Amino acid sequence: MYKKMFAVVLLFLSGWSALQAQGKLSIDNVYSAYLRNSGTIMEKQQIKGYFFFYLSDKVDRKTNEYTLQILDENLNKVKDIKFEDNKNVNLLEAAYNGNSLSFLFQDEKERKLTMKIYSMEGKLLRTYINEYSRKTEEFMKMYNKDRADNEATNQHVFDVGEKGFVSVMPVKDGKDYTYEMDFYGSQKKAYWKYIPDDKNRFAVAEYLGNTDSLIILQVLSRRRLLSNAMKPHLVGINFITKKVAFDLEGDEDEDEYRILPTSIKRKSDGTFLVMGPYCDKDANPVKSASKGLAVYEMNTAGKILSRKYNSWETDFAKYLHTSSKGKIDEIGYLCIHNLILSADGKLTVVGEGYKRQVSAGGTALKALSIAAGGVDAFNATKITITDMVVMTFDEHFNVTGAQIFNKTNNAAATPPGIDYVSQHMIALALKSTGAFDYDFTTSDEDNETFSICYSDYERTGDYKGQTFNTIHYNGSKFKQDKIKLKSNASKLKVFPAKPGSVMILEYFKKEKRIDVHLEKIS
Repeated sequence: MYKKMFAVVLLFLSGWSALQAQGKLSIDNVYSAYLRNSGTIMEKQQIKGYFFFYLSDKVDRKTNEYTLQILDENLNKVKDIKFEDNKNVNLLEAAYNGNSLSFLFQDEKERKLTMKIYSMEGKLLRTYINEYSRKTEEFMKMYNKDRADNEATNQHVFDVGEKGFVSVMPVKDGKDYTYEMDFYGSQKKAYWKYIPDDKNRFAVAEYLGNTDSLIILQVLSRRRLLSNAMKPHLVGINFITKKVAFDLEGDEDEDEYRILPTSIKRKSDGTFLVMGPYCDKDANPVKSASKGLAVYEMNTAGKILSRKYNSWETDFAKYLHTSSKGKIDEIGYLCIHNLILSADGKLTVVGEGYKRQVSAGGTALKALSIAAGGVDAFNATKITITDMVVMTFDEHFNVTGAQIFNKTNNAAATPPGIDYVSQHMIALALKSTGAFDYDFTTSDEDNETFSICYSDYERTGDYKGQTFNTIHYNGSKFKQDKIKLKSNASKLKVFPAKPGSVMILEYFKKEKRIDVHLEKIS
């Protein structure tokens, strides 16, 4: 059980400023660590610290000791939270919401999921326990495999501000595939679950973001399991009233186009922006090639206040060599990673290219497999991740520029069946497996200056290995910088840090050690 033995060594937040800045730290006795179980503590878009969760000791055959380590922005130790539990406990994901930390645990033996929420002083505030259902059981089998193979950031647990956290999980019941959303209160004991009550045989949800009252999801659904008629929805769920605020399919009004929503950005007035590729109203945006990028401004009731469409063929063609279907020369299609909205209403959009190419080897294996009567498990399509693309828009969301930042192309692992889906579905699959090189964006409070950060691999006469790169905007122009990441660590991850720096975490499995240090970067 989770409440067995608790030891907490505390240094309160009020003492952070009194600690001596050191900029590096080694943590010993780390028996096991997943990099996704670490994260940043932020306030008003500024780094205030970090947290790490790891297996710190094996007490006996049945019991492990676990440690939650909290550091300040200078990598000084602030808190150590230790507890013992059975060895079947796994931390799946973690999140921070400005006032508290949440941890979603899985107990494989007891077949349950437990969400535990801690204050920043190390006090356990809330515990929520969910027994496995039949639907959950099938999903956890897939999740455990993915967790072992994929060190991408959180995929299912997110903060919704100081009120709490949500998890958005796919669930499977026989051949039917849908999702559920769970809300966990942090300020007070509050738990509720949302499961869509429609009759879709297949539905998958992606968390796009939240407002002060809404959780906003992109949902792709279809009535029949093998149907190609996949419909995109923009769904807003009010986590205060516990009701669906809106569910927009894009074909309810008289507009000539419909959007496939992929990104949102909150505005200071309570409204929010939605961006995504668009197509003709009678086309399927999941299957069809897009005509361009759309920006909608919406309120929390789901009303569309304004629309702006920028077409590949006319608007973007002024700045990029694009086809009418959105394919950019040497880059391919674009996946949108982030929207940066400045105080004057202008928008910077961070994108990354991916190309869909026919693989000669994949085609041959596919043909041989089919000829031999086997399962069609080979893809004839090869997906290549290409360059970074940064686009700018004015306060009315007209595109005003686009700049390409070259990096090394790399092949992405793809699941079976990728040959038969559109470029939009490919982008979703690539994002879910952490295939893209984009890492994060840091900025000042007003977004007047910001840094777009991504990973790359360099092959030159002077250096061969991983690099961490920034595209820094100083208020008037872009400047690039990079750090060489040569390391003998088993795992390595770069985090945002205080202005002018990044934080690098290295996990040395053999030595049972985590090293963290700050690195200067422009």
